[in-house]
Amino acid sequence: MFKKLFPAFLFLVSSFLFAQSNQQLIKENAPSVFINCWFCNLNFIKEQIPIVNYVNDRNDADINIMFTSERTGAGGYERTAIFFGQKIFEGKNDTLKFSTLPNESENITRDKTVEILKLGLVNYLSKSPISDKIIISYKVPEQVKTKEEEDPWDFWVLKLSLNGYLNGEEQYNFYNIYGSVSASRVTEFSKFYTSFSGSYNENNYEVDFGNGLENIKSLSRSYNFYAHNYFAIDEHWSWGISTNLNKSTYYNIDFSGRISPEIEYNFYPYSVSNERQLRLDYKISPVYNNYNTETIFFKMDEVLFSQQLSATLSLIEQWGSTSVSISGSNYFHDISKYSIDLFGNISWQLFRGLSLNLYGQYSKIRNQISLPTGGATLEEVLLQRRQLETGYTFWGSFGISYSFGSIYNNIVNPRFGN
Repeated sequence: MFKKLFPAFLFLVSSFLFAQSNQQLIKENAPSVFINCWFCNLNFIKEQIPIVNYVNDRNDADINIMFTSERTGAGGYERTAIFFGQKIFEGKNDTLKFSTLPNESENITRDKTVEILKLGLVNYLSKSPISDKIIISYKVPEQVKTKEEEDPWDFWVLKLSLNGYLNGEEQYNFYNIYGSVSASRVTEFSKFYTSFSGSYNENNYEVDFGNGLENIKSLSRSYNFYAHNYFAIDEHWSWGISTNLNKSTYYNIDFSGRISPEIEYNFYPYSVSNERQLRLDYKISPVYNNYNTETIFFKMDEVLFSQQLSATLSLIEQWGSTSVSISGSNYFHDISKYSIDLFGNISWQLFRGLSLNLYGQYSKIRNQISLPTGGATLEEVLLQRRQLETGYTFWGSFGISYSFGSIYNNIVNPRFGN
């Protein structure tokens, strides 16, 4: 029996030793790479670029590659790959970009990601001990198209959507329908967007109160129209105007309309917005409200004026990313009618293997002018179909993770999924 199994055992041992020696060769000669990318398929990258040594922590890397992403006017994304040289490549940095189209397949996106990584890594691999393993090829470009041939829509993008959801059981069912239509046109110097959306929610219950089943129905509806047109002034200033029309049973709004001139200042140039932003936004808004039922201030309709000031800080660095925003608004006729909103998120790689993620929002609310005099029924309270009086709202989440062990992760094994 042993004689029969010995050849198979010898084959497994030799295969294992060969894989180990092959892996050791990579560890000893290839530059170490850390990729910080939320949308990347890392297994595919490892398969397509096996010439480098992938590590689990940025502090172990010779090359730290960080990806950022910004929405394009067409509905796709502009991906930015930022290469930071470390250790033997200290001070050798680079930035490359590529764009994805809306509704582009995952296969095309991951191919583009690999190509941009290959292009950026050449700058480092050519100065490494494995430079003799590199082969550079050139792809003949296709015939250049004119602007008219390339974009007959003149930057306009239209989008239609209709979504539905339902669930239920013998004595309960729920229906939701949501639809929207939008149009946008984004150029280097202007950004126009408009949309109309509507939603319908219905809950049905059959409840036995002792005298037979009784049907209880709860409905909520909302409609919203929004549009803005923003214009560039220079690398730091922008201005624009927006308008919003809406109707909501939840907020006791039969009709509400506002128009808002706005101005924005970015302390950093807009050209580096994919890495850092510090923006101040101010807008002033005349508002007309017409209510479904009389409010707690004995109003069925009114004209008001409000203002809002907000500040947003967004940073993407090698250690992680952070975004903090605070905004405050108030009505001119009564400054005690105000709200303050604070939002923040941090993704922080504290040290080797330890990562921390924090998300949260807190709102101080003193401007609920549309609350109805009659309050809400028990069904509306339990089903959250009517806005309730409150002084604040909040939510938060956190996550912490720690990993240790081998710093290398070159192996791809897709068995039983990833």
